[in-house]
Amino acid sequence: MGAALLNPGKTGAEDFPNIVFILADDLGYGDIKCLNPAGKIPTPHLDRLAAIGMIFTDAHSSSSVCTPTRYGLLTGRYNWRSRLKNGVLGGFSLRLIETGRLTVPALLKQHGYETACLGKWHVGQDWPLKDGGFAKDYDDGWKVDYMKPILTGPTALGFDYFFGLSASLDMPPHVFIENDLATGIPTVEKKWIRAGPAHASFESIDVLPVLANRAVLYIDRQAAKGGGAGPLFLYFALTATHTPILPRADWQGKSSVNDYADFVMQVDWTVGLVLESLERNGLRENTLVIFTSDNGCYPAAKFPELAAKGHHPSLQFRGHKADIFEGGHRIPFIARWPGKIKAGRVSRQLICLTDLMATCAEIIRGEAAG
Repeated sequence: MGAALLNPGKTGAEDFPNIVFILADDLGYGDIKCLNPAGKIPTPHLDRLAAIGMIFTDAHSSSSVCTPTRYGLLTGRYNWRSRLKNGVLGGFSLRLIETGRLTVPALLKQHGYETACLGKWHVGQDWPLKDGGFAKDYDDGWKVDYMKPILTGPTALGFDYFFGLSASLDMPPHVFIENDLATGIPTVEKKWIRAGPAHASFESIDVLPVLANRAVLYIDRQAAKGGGAGPLFLYFALTATHTPILPRADWQGKSSVNDYADFVMQVDWTVGLVLESLERNGLRENTLVIFTSDNGCYPAAKFPELAAKGHHPSLQFRGHKADIFEGGHRIPFIARWPGKIKAGRVSRQLICLTDLMATCAEIIRGEAAG
């Protein structure tokens, strides 16, 4: 990743770029029009990002499911070195990132960055129980003391600010977390595949718009600080297009394909809001924006239904999310950095999401790899 992106000459925090890393959830390589011109889903904002940036055509996640990919992305370490040898964590699982492990945000903080994580965490954190100890699985959901701080979450691992969810929207608890506290006390049970504690006002369909607004608000607030703020690192981990596939009412039917395609269009719109916020605040020129996905598309998108309309989320690649085949781990990857990345470039260099740590280190050191 670094070899294709960097230029020399970085000397201090004032020269470092802002970094906005947008991670979609279960978005297929073929779901973006600029990667799949024959695709049937309009993605104008991502296409425009690609037109003024660089497309990587051989980008891969380190796993074809989300928790291990996120571990590798945040630590720069292969996920199979962690204690998780298969599957994913749950919403109440203990932390996966080891004590003392350097993370991307922690590295950037050491060099003056202000760091935020918005969206889906899903690499574990320690939920305190009412009678002592910590939750370990779904059976502990109603035993959690939601008034107490959550330990070893994003703010303990290098992020100055966190707003989002413990895991996927098909996993309890269904409650937003701000920094290290739940934003409310779950009092009802809600279910999408898995039943568990939920805040009464929490609705999955509202989550992506809420996160989009939070991302824009964060960028606005950082820009308002002016010279008093360090460069920002925003890790924006979307909850879409992961199940439940719930496009907002004003996106339903927009694609004329199916609800998954509508949801992809809403993701594209969300990216557009972030890009517009950077431009409106004068941050466009000195911001590295990366858009990618944590793995391939999931069959819940209804592949046969999409294929009948001429759309193929994995494009020509075999398989899908959770497969070892390429459709499970070949992912869309677009990078834009005005003045550093030439517009309209296409790279066939093999890259992996675990490269983010090394890329950030090279940005800080000001090294050019080629």
